[in-house]
Amino acid sequence: MKKAVVLVLAASLAAASLSGIGDACAGVPSMPIDTACRAASTGPAMYSLCMSILQSLPPSGGDLVTYAVGAAGAAALSCDTATRAGEGMLGDGSLPGELRDACSGCVADYGNARQAISGVADQLGRCEFAYLRQGYMDALAAVEDCTAKLGLAGGTSTPLYGMVVGSRDRTVIAFRLASSLMA
Repeated sequence: MKKAVVLVLAASLAAASLSGIGDACAGVPSMPIDTACRAASTGPAMYSLCMSILQSLPPSGGDLVTYAVGAAGAAALSCDTATRAGEGMLGDGSLPGELRDACSGCVADYGNARQAISGVADQLGRCEFAYLRQGYMDALAAVEDCTAKLGLAGGTSTPLYGMVVGSRDRTVIAFRLASSLMA
C-alpha cells in the first residue's frame, strides 16, 4: 500500500514539474519505457524499480525528459520518506548515542539530497541540462554520507537504512535516465 502511495505521489510531482515543459525539449529522444529502463539499469532489481517508477507516470510521448523528471520526483519523495523516518527515530528517544547522532546527520543529509534533486527537476522542467550532473552528484553524495553514518553507528538493521538504500537506488535511476541529456 505504501509503495502505491509513493508511486502516485511521484506521478503527481512529475506531472506538476512537467506542466511548464509543454512540448518535449528540442532534440530529446523518445523511447518506450522498457528501452529507457534497460539503458538506465545495472541489473534486474534496478530494471524492475525503473519500470515501476516510469509506469506510474501519466502517459507521455515517451520523451526522456518526462522519464527523468518522473524519476527525480520518485527520488525526491524517497528522500522525504527517509527524512520522516529519521525524524521519527529521533523522536522515539530510545536510540543509543552513536545511532542518534547518525540519524540526526541523516536528516541533515536528506535535506541536502532533497534540495539537489529538486534543483535537478527544476532544470529538467526548463530543458536546461548543463548542470544536471552536479545536482545528481550532490544528491548521491548526501545519500552516501547518510549510508556511511548509519553503517558506522551499527544502524544497518534499522528501517531507516532500508529507506536510505531505496533512496540511493531511485537517485541512481534518475541520474542514469538523465545521463544522455548531460552530453
